[in-house]
Amino acid sequence: MRFLRCAHAEFLLVFPRLTRTRLGISLTALGTTLVWLSAHALDPLTATLQAGALGAILGAAEIVGRGSDRAALTTALTHPTTALAVATGRWLAIVLPPAALTIVCAAAMGWHASAVAAGFAAAAAVGGCALALVLLLGNGAALALFLFMAVAGTVAPERLVGLAHPGVLRLTTASAIELGPALWHYRDIATGDVGAVLHAFAWTGLGILLASACIARRRARVSAGRR
Repeated sequence: MRFLRCAHAEFLLVFPRLTRTRLGISLTALGTTLVWLSAHALDPLTATLQAGALGAILGAAEIVGRGSDRAALTTALTHPTTALAVATGRWLAIVLPPAALTIVCAAAMGWHASAVAAGFAAAAAVGGCALALVLLLGNGAALALFLFMAVAGTVAPERLVGLAHPGVLRLTTASAIELGPALWHYRDIATGDVGAVLHAFAWTGLGILLASACIARRRARVSAGRR
């Protein structure tokens, strides 16, 4: 119960961020853009996946990307809680707004429950990855991940490797797309692919665990500096 209370306390951070920072405006702009693109050229399933994934990256940048946010994580650990509870609460705060955005975008583009499920999986997996990366590297990592997901995340790695002269950069990108929480994986969730669901669960858990380790290491460093 203590774990759940601590995670819930960290999650509640999302509400003031939605109304008092750029997060709410950014998510609204993202959703509007994706709905407009889907009406012109973008596949609705891809738009739904990007609503979840790109929204999660925006959330990570606003909720854990600032220096004051990372300092607050250390302060939270002075209370009876654990790094895992803090990381789980922040992950929930990152993921639930883009999950709501996914529902709104799917409703605007023509409701398909399978596409919404895929969007939820994308938000969860990319949110876990973004949480760990932003805690470790800051908002520069959020920008790089956002651009990667927006430009290359929906491309299957076979299309890059199959080029006549793919080059080192393209091979590296293909490897990242193959192993990471890329959106081409999660398109298959809409058709009931269990492997794609497990891939999303794996990245969700891995991201939270890595974020927990980053938070715990930050606390250990601060504690060592006070001695």
